[in-house]
Amino acid sequence: MIFDDLKYAQRERLIYLDQCFAWRGTANRSDLIERFGVSTAQAALDFKAYLDRAEETPPTYDPGRKTYLAAENHVSLCPDELHRDYQNILSEPDTSRFDELPRLHRHQEVNIVSKLYRAMDERQAIETKYTSMTTGKDEAQWIAPVCFGSDGERLHIRAFSYKHDEYRDYLPVRINQASSFKTRPLDSELPPDHDWDTIVQIHLVPRSTLSKRQKDAVRREYGFSGPTLCIETRKALEFYAESRWGLNVPSARLEKRSSKKLLSPSKEANAE
Repeated sequence: MIFDDLKYAQRERLIYLDQCFAWRGTANRSDLIERFGVSTAQAALDFKAYLDRAEETPPTYDPGRKTYLAAENHVSLCPDELHRDYQNILSEPDTSRFDELPRLHRHQEVNIVSKLYRAMDERQAIETKYTSMTTGKDEAQWIAPVCFGSDGERLHIRAFSYKHDEYRDYLPVRINQASSFKTRPLDSELPPDHDWDTIVQIHLVPRSTLSKRQKDAVRREYGFSGPTLCIETRKALEFYAESRWGLNVPSARLEKRSSKKLLSPSKEANAE
């Protein structure tokens, strides 16, 4: 990064200035003073450090508005940081200019997660009562936790189910606190979890029913750099990808063109 020669604190301030110019098109010393609590003198030094580096498309000072304006063809100095905190930047200094729908909080039972983690870490099976959203039952069953995963909103535990004789995903929050949580050492090696070990490459395209103009808008929205938007994830998480991205609803803007299996992480390591 162009700011790597700076100390961490000043680097963060200059990244913030860069974000202000990119998203708002304006920035001044008061932005730094209000955001970071630095002195006027330090804010002036930071601005000079930024302007010295912004030689390609330097901001210009507008004496009427008493602020710096980004060049018409502004080029960000640190494009990789652009999407960090952009919502906060757009809402400053007037919070009435921006609002967002609050997320529903996904509660986690910390003590249950820790029990699952210890069982996984110590290679043990654990007895739980899991509330099924299909049957509504929560009968006791033994599972062998092997890893954690997330669909971006919910925490999952990947575990071998002795009841179903296969690997399944469980939400720790749906495990009943009244479970026995008894543990026992694994009596044998668990079978391979092919869905977890397999990496898939998902190719997404704008939905085929959209017009050309709509498809072009979708490509801009999702930052397409080629004919498809390529995402890699584990085979075990592919279902959640389709659900989270809304690929399975009539109003979807994206659809899956193909899904290709790649080498598993372990096989890739052996191939090197």
